[in-house]
Amino acid sequence: MNLKEKMEKVALFAKEKRDRAIIKNPDYSARLIYRWQHTLRVTQYGKILAEKEGAEIEIVLIACLLHDIAKLSDRSRDVEHGRIGAKMVRPFLKEIGYSDEDAENICYAIATHVDGKSDFEHPHTLEAKIVSDADKIDRFSNYRTTVALGKFANDDYESLILAARKRLVRFQKARREIRIQTESGRKAFDEQISLQVVYMERLIADYEISVLPKI
Repeated sequence: MNLKEKMEKVALFAKEKRDRAIIKNPDYSARLIYRWQHTLRVTQYGKILAEKEGAEIEIVLIACLLHDIAKLSDRSRDVEHGRIGAKMVRPFLKEIGYSDEDAENICYAIATHVDGKSDFEHPHTLEAKIVSDADKIDRFSNYRTTVALGKFANDDYESLILAARKRLVRFQKARREIRIQTESGRKAFDEQISLQVVYMERLIADYEISVLPKI
């Protein structure tokens, strides 16, 4: 089985988990659909970083596609979702032909992508660093910001600007505190944050001049 075929099987596995979760909890459908879109974007970022950092691209791609499987399955949405997800996918990875070594590498990247911690022994790998970095890059993307602010689109301008102010503080804090583990990831993350900070500042500034000019 080549990589394209494996990725298709992994994507089908993940989407089947998502679809079963939607059937069980229809009210969560929008959130779960967004989660799959997030997964695809993280995989794109992961591929870019893996190529730049000289990592094993196949390990990164498969781990990115499965990094939020616990959220897609609505099994966990807290800090443990990476470790829960690793347990969920280990048998599946063996089924589609991954060696014990590669399966453990993938599982480790999934388990540690949130907080760098695993519940099993494994060396800290470049692939795990990249999956974590790719996830954080998408968390601060234009798309995610637009989705978050979209709930205020129905003429609730004051709430929109309040949310924008809060996100601006969050972006500035993230720039200082979020741990990015690769050089390529840090560059991409900083670019992402800079775009968001400029956008929020301009959005707030536009709102603040929506008054009569001072004479």
